Amino acid sequence: MDPSRVRDFWVVIPSDQGYCSKKKQINTFMSSVTYSRLLSPITFYVFLPLSILIFAAHDQITGASLDPAVLMGGNIILYIITAGALYFHRKGSLDKNPNAFFRTVYASMILRMFLCIVAVIVYAMAAGNTINKYSLLLCFLFYFMYSFVEVRRIMLLLKKQE
Repeated sequence: MDPSRVRDFWVVIPSDQGYCSKKKQINTFMSSVTYSRLLSPITFYVFLPLSILIFAAHDQITGASLDPAVLMGGNIILYIITAGALYFHRKGSLDKNPNAFFRTVYASMILRMFLCIVAVIVYAMAAGNTINKYSLLLCFLFYFMYSFVEVRRIMLLLKKQE
């Protein structure tokens, strides 16, 4: 194990005579992971392919009663939200408190849901009666794609840590 990726922390361990403090070391693998290394799979596996597909199949998308502007807007919004979530994940993994990582994961999940709901409400108010429901459902699929790649990337990095 690389000594630069190890830090000490104190834990309280139950013993026969009560509780005692013990110094433990944890591996801070995520400290060596750069933010761009976290974001690059999402950029190359989700954002760019979806963007290219939306631009290349513009006529087919329009012919299928879908709105390319809604799809591209949803793609961009989800990419920005995912980039922010990855920033929070990395920041939480570097905190000395082990619970901080879980708090940042839950906070980013709630923030992502809230921002997506706000985006749908803003779109519904702007579009009026011309809401394209199929485009919104496809953006919902984009949401799952981004979430899947994000969680998979974090899990692979945590497996490398062990």
